[in-house]
Amino acid sequence: MTNEEIVLIRRTLELLHRLVPGAESSGCNPPARPCPVTCFAQRYLAFDAAWDRSTAELWIFYQEIAEAGDLEPVTKSAFLRALPIAMATTFGVKKSHAIRREGHSVRGFKSITIREDSGEI
Repeated sequence: MTNEEIVLIRRTLELLHRLVPGAESSGCNPPARPCPVTCFAQRYLAFDAAWDRSTAELWIFYQEIAEAGDLEPVTKSAFLRALPIAMATTFGVKKSHAIRREGHSVRGFKSITIREDSGEI
C-alpha cells in the first residue's frame, strides 16, 4: 500500500467512526491521531501581520521537516487539502489568492510566518 492509500483509509475509518452512533463506548475505536498538518501549523508557524506565505513555500518547508523525521510524511495533495483547515483552526486565517510572488498572485496565507523557535508546544 502507498502512503496516500493508507492516509485515505485512515480518514475513511475516522469518518465512519464519527457517523456510527455510540461508537465511542464500544471500545473499538482507535485512538484519535492528530493531523500532521495541524501539528505543523501549531509547532512551526506563527501569526504575524507583516508576513505572508505561499502554499508552495509551506509545502517545501513541511517536506523538509518530514524528511528530518519530526512529522509524518504526507502526499502533496493530502497536505494541500488539510492545510486550509489547519490554518483556520490554528490561526483563524483563510487561504488567499492574492499572495504576491515575483510579480504574480499565488495562493497562500496572509499574516503567517515561520516560527523562530519551533520547539514543542
